[in-house]
Parts: sequence; structure tokens; C-alpha cells
Amino acid sequence: MRDEPSGETSWNKQVIMPKKIQHYSAPGITVSFDPNLCYHSAVCLKTLPAVFDVRRRRWVAPEAASVEEVVAAVEKCPSGALTYMREGKAEQVSEEPEDRPNVTVIQASANGPLLVQGSFLLLDESGKPIDAPDRAALCRCGRTANQPFCDGSHLKAGFQSKKRTEG
Repeated sequence: MRDEPSGETSWNKQVIMPKKIQHYSAPGITVSFDPNLCYHSAVCLKTLPAVFDVRRRRWVAPEAASVEEVVAAVEKCPSGALTYMREGKAEQVSEEPEDRPNVTVIQASANGPLLVQGSFLLLDESGKPIDAPDRAALCRCGRTANQPFCDGSHLKAGFQSKKRTEG
């Protein structure tokens, strides 16, 4: 995972200690949640509410759905905060179709972060790699306490994206 902050950076004068990654297991699958990457889009809650429910003390219950349903929901996570490992497999298996070209997609979300998906290398201002999964939600408003990742601060700040006009 990402290196722990050692002091001030030019991105953010406030030092934020990384939050612990959470793991939730059920027969056939383990779901991991990195709260340092989540910007609270609620895609997981809307996609599979039987498994993802913030009103429960154990908010991820992978046993509440089939392994395939959990995999499909986790792969919709726009920030990469949710990942999974199938039982008996060494690493997460991508369910992307093989006929899809190998491209990196960067999409501006409405009034929110830049959503990056695909193969990419993310570097800090000194050129040091920042560990990121195959997708990330990057801050666009400049208010996040977790640079370069979005932490949902745009909501409180009232950030509004500007539409490009064709000229």
C-alpha cells in the first residue's frame, strides 16, 4: 500500500495517518476495503445492498450474496477502494473481457473526482510511485485531505464542475 506520511508535503500541510485496510471473508471470497481510497460514491451500496450496508457494525457481509455477485459489485467500485480475492487464488482476477483494448480511461465525474481506470503509474511530486490499484478517484477540487485521492471533500466545499463548450 501507500507509504505512510512522514511530514508536511506541498500537497497538503495537514498530515493524515492512513486508515487501516479492512478485510471481510466468506466462503470462496475475501473483500478488502481501503478507506484511504474511498470517496463515498455509494456505488457498492446501490449495487448490492445485501452485502454493503453502512448501517451494520460489520458493513461488508460477503456471505449475503454469491461470490459472482460480490465480484461484480466490487468491480464497479470507481475508486478501487474495494478489492477481492477469491479463495485459493493468489491475486484478484480481472473479469474484463479480453476483446477490450488495453487503454487507460480518465473520466471527469459530475461535480466530483477524475475517475482513472486501466493500467497507469501514479507518481508523487518527487517522482516516487504511489501505490494505486487499477483504478483511482483523483481529487479535482483541491480540498481533499488525502492527496492525490478524492476523499469526498468536494461535497462539503460545494465543488461544481465546469462544462466544456465546443468552440
